[in-house]
Amino acid sequence: MARWLGKLFGMRTAVQTGRQNPLLIATVEKSSHIYHRIPLREFIDEAKRQQLSRQLYLDINEICNSTDPVTSCREKLAATMLDFARYQVLVIPPIPEDDASGLRGQPGISGELGEHIFSLAEKNESLSAELRDFAEPRTPDTVWNFVQQSYWMTYWFLETINAARIELGDRDEEDWYRSFMHAACANREHIYRRDLALPSCFEPHVADIAPTAYSIFTDIVLSGAGNPGREWREYYRDSEIPYPQFEI
Repeated sequence: MARWLGKLFGMRTAVQTGRQNPLLIATVEKSSHIYHRIPLREFIDEAKRQQLSRQLYLDINEICNSTDPVTSCREKLAATMLDFARYQVLVIPPIPEDDASGLRGQPGISGELGEHIFSLAEKNESLSAELRDFAEPRTPDTVWNFVQQSYWMTYWFLETINAARIELGDRDEEDWYRSFMHAACANREHIYRRDLALPSCFEPHVADIAPTAYSIFTDIVLSGAGNPGREWREYYRDSEIPYPQFEI
């Protein structure tokens, strides 16, 4: 197992240090399992895998060496979640296709953005900038390949950092991870819809305030709240902001 993990991450120090740091070795092991069950290898070459592996290892190691690992982990989780949401909302399929994310139909998330990806690649500044380095000529196929690659890359990083969070015990009986993911994705879909001049996916009576409300979730995560989901709901309990409902 140790040799396999070291090979994936391309660093003997990952295994050596892991013998002395249970958090590091447990997270690296889970990260390896995550990598091998997703199709990322279909989109990147070996050099890119090594680059990503090294960066991910350094991120995990930084959490482990922090004087406050929980806070460090939350900071990385929040930054990665916001990056992940940029692609997650683009790969959620429309009805009647199966939605593995479980996000379609939750407040603010439609599963309708996939058909607008090529147009969005021109109208959203950050996506357009990324594509200048990725795809020439820019076609629907190259844009879609870029989105899929970016989605699986950020998925790997996000799930790995979340594994570290779980190892750190930063959760309770009502875990807030999926609610955070929903909030980030709902806010991102709002941004993309604005770029595309599409109508809001929120009900009209909350369309103006819901995006700001969901963006506050990130601030609550970073504040160190014991249960960000519960605190967010308490903050908006007297509003009509809709809450996501996930199947158990």
